[in-house]
Amino acid sequence: MNIEKLRHFAKNFTAVPVTINFDLPDFDPIDLTQNLNQAEGPCFLFTGQPKPDEDGYSFIGLNPELAVTFKDGILTIEDSTGVHTKEALLKPYLEDLLKKYRTPKISELPPFLGGFAGYLSYDYARFANPTLPQKLADPYNLNDADFLLIKKVIAYNHKTHQVTLSKIIPSTQLNQLFDETIAELNELKQIVIDNNRSATLPKFHMDSSLQLHFDQDEFAEKVAETKKHIVDGDIFQLILSNPQHATMSGSLYPVTKNLFHDSPAPYQFFYKHHNFETVGSSPETLISKHGEKLFTYPLAGTRRRGKTPAEDKKFAEELTHSPKELSEHNMLIDLGRNDLGRVSRFGSVQVTKARKLLYFSNVMHMGSTVESIADSKMSSIDIVESLMPAGTLSGAPKISAMQIISQLENRKRGIYGGCLGYFDFSGNLDFCIGIRLAYRQDEHLVVHSGAGIVADSVAKNEYQEFNNKARNVVDALNKTNHTEVLS
Repeated sequence: MNIEKLRHFAKNFTAVPVTINFDLPDFDPIDLTQNLNQAEGPCFLFTGQPKPDEDGYSFIGLNPELAVTFKDGILTIEDSTGVHTKEALLKPYLEDLLKKYRTPKISELPPFLGGFAGYLSYDYARFANPTLPQKLADPYNLNDADFLLIKKVIAYNHKTHQVTLSKIIPSTQLNQLFDETIAELNELKQIVIDNNRSATLPKFHMDSSLQLHFDQDEFAEKVAETKKHIVDGDIFQLILSNPQHATMSGSLYPVTKNLFHDSPAPYQFFYKHHNFETVGSSPETLISKHGEKLFTYPLAGTRRRGKTPAEDKKFAEELTHSPKELSEHNMLIDLGRNDLGRVSRFGSVQVTKARKLLYFSNVMHMGSTVESIADSKMSSIDIVESLMPAGTLSGAPKISAMQIISQLENRKRGIYGGCLGYFDFSGNLDFCIGIRLAYRQDEHLVVHSGAGIVADSVAKNEYQEFNNKARNVVDALNKTNHTEVLS
């Protein structure tokens, strides 16, 4: 984009994106991110299979200017001056910085050019909902939120095969910095071209095998307790989870190769900050915003994939005609409508697709689409807080289900059931639900999955459901671990 257009935007916005574009047909986000690790310091990879009605993008965030973490009411900011902690809320801090660097929405450019990238954990919801239990066991010392402020981004359009390099600069310094920034982006262009090749990945090793937190008998007891709450009228449905734990050494980054290849999904991600890493292949959007439009995509009702086309068809018929699964899915559509309604223009919420069958590598789900027009008074943070955690990861009614989950599971879930993605400085945002993932904190490795419990749930079937959901992640860990041992 030329400087004249940017001067026009600079009159009304505090910051503008300087960009350059070039074609790169064989873009490999995993190898490129690893090769750039020394040259430009990537910290955030957000990619995935394009949705049917979108071009689809891969985003690599470079050289964060500051990091923001939030844990148990304490805000920690790391920048060039050091580490600063205070008792404060996360929301106003993020909102102030998003306003400080507010950029225009430019339709011909990618939806993420700079902003905050990171995650809000499932447990963050307790700060927006004081009725939720505030004190939870935290054996792995998990942050409730973790974000990096990124002003330099590599974006790749899967449809056009075009790379956009961007850097956010203050509008008041556009004339002084434009030529210098273009030169900097041209240097980055050459670095990208030179490093878009096979990479040597870091080591990953599982030092112990994965162990489920609840065995089958314990899980059956939790299911029975949940069903009692349903009979008593406390809830209609609840997502009961069962994490698997192991110890590891090295980095989770090599797992991206196997997981992304074997488990294609709309969202594939890697995020690292200090001693925390997460890698995942999530099929489900929590919330996305493009311009004024909001989208959420409830995904619920599960069957494993068949071993033959005939078995696949049988399971699909079973899923789409199951009263239990249909009831569960319809409840979650209603939850999505209610959640969107709180941050949308009155009367704009619509269900545009209902109970479509979606196929993934190990499982099939029913999926729906709920859309609306955002209320202009609501900030990007308001919108995400209103939706999280997704009903598909909590239950219905949501707050009652979450209160019961705290009793049954009695520990922080961390990023599982939370969301990961970005807030762009222009007001765009895109967050996937934290599922089909592994994370590590120090040497502790966790794979987390759950099952939706309703009145007629059978404990052994639900136990199998979360094993089905976790299988691709567990397989990718084992395959990567085996490769590392052999090498």
